Amino acid sequence: MIIKKIPQAELEVMKFIWRVDVTVTSKDVIEAMEQKYGWKQTTTLTLLSRLVKRGFLDAQKIDRYTHYTIIVKHKDYLSFETKYFLNKIHHDSLKNLISALHDGENIDKDTLDFLESYFDNLKDE
Repeated sequence: MIIKKIPQAELEVMKFIWRVDVTVTSKDVIEAMEQKYGWKQTTTLTLLSRLVKRGFLDAQKIDRYTHYTIIVKHKDYLSFETKYFLNKIHHDSLKNLISALHDGENIDKDTLDFLESYFDNLKDE
């Protein structure tokens, strides 16, 4: 499956669904989005419909509500977004990304130890 970048509003809906991590009803999502963002029912339903069309969610109509099941997992989208960011902003340069993250600020010893261990493991693969 090819994952594509989604707009911020759709991402907020997905973040709620990923956090719940089970099949949710349209009612659940509508209530959560209204409470957090003040969105109207039609706005949330439109966003859910777009997410189904994009292949992020599966929708099953059961009784009065549509039930949504996750297709694109959070870790898969996070990986996609990270690679997209690295490519578009840092021109596929991990060196540029790390330099930007550091940018004169001290990196604590735990983080440096983690990075050292991580890169050592990559060398061994």
